[in-house]
Amino acid sequence: MPASISVKLNTGAEMPTVGLGTWKSQPGQVEHAVEFALRNGYKSIDTAAAYKNETEVGKGIAASGVPRSSFFLTTKLDNPDQAEAPEALESSLKNLGTDYLDLWLMHWPAPMTKGTPALADKSKDWLDAWKSMEKLYKAHPDKLKAIGVSNFSVKFMERLLEVAEVIPAVNQIELHPSCPQQDIVDFCLSKGIAVTAYSPLGSDNSPLLTNE
Repeated sequence: MPASISVKLNTGAEMPTVGLGTWKSQPGQVEHAVEFALRNGYKSIDTAAAYKNETEVGKGIAASGVPRSSFFLTTKLDNPDQAEAPEALESSLKNLGTDYLDLWLMHWPAPMTKGTPALADKSKDWLDAWKSMEKLYKAHPDKLKAIGVSNFSVKFMERLLEVAEVIPAVNQIELHPSCPQQDIVDFCLSKGIAVTAYSPLGSDNSPLLTNE
């Protein structure tokens, strides 16, 4: 059990300390996993536009029958969509079948082109994407309860905080015994930014622990 069942964000909202992540879940598995998790007491679900499973997550939420207000829902702005944040937000809301997000994260500080393969788009600045997220957060508190970032190092976080009007509520990073990242953890906590650990036990095809 975690030391606490939730952490208070700088918005005043309570974010559960344990949640179900849906990265690398195989097609056909996500809907059942989300439904099962919510029916059995999970209070937080995490997904992303880049995972290509928001619709399946939404179906799992609907199938669970659990009231939307009883759990915390996070998704992320995809790299190729950074110049189209308003449209990306509406797409995620529609795919997930929800009227609002508890937390919307910038997935990476790395704008990319659309299409295959997606390439780094040096004509765009991820700071502009953050400014768009800030505008949406301020204009639509009914749709966005909090905004934050993901995969930000100290260097990127320092650059963001120089211009941010809204301090990120969360920085979601890979964090486990093999990847402790103590520098960014300490930095975020000193600024009142909560840290979410992804893959704390590894992932489907790369578990942190085995029976060997």
